[in-house]
Amino acid sequence: MSRRDLPARSTEEFQQLVESTMAMLLRAAQDRKVVMTADMRVSETEAAGLLGYAPGSLKNKRQAGKGPVHYDRAVNGSRVSYRLMDLALWLESKRQVW
Repeated sequence: MSRRDLPARSTEEFQQLVESTMAMLLRAAQDRKVVMTADMRVSETEAAGLLGYAPGSLKNKRQAGKGPVHYDRAVNGSRVSYRLMDLALWLESKRQVW
């Protein structure tokens, strides 16, 4: 059976996955004592760490238009920032369903 033969996730299932991932990212950020804005934006370096990427790799994805939604607003010395929810959405949109 190929991946194409499997049913797609429902919107509700996807939303549950995003909420779960968001909660995990928030806990990880709090455990690391990451500086966050009121709307839960973190620096590019911190976002990369939370995702398991090197900062340069996340930057390369952003510049190629293949990374998560980013903001050209400074956070903790970084010119670029990412909302935790956008990171969760991006991660879950890349999840492979088998």
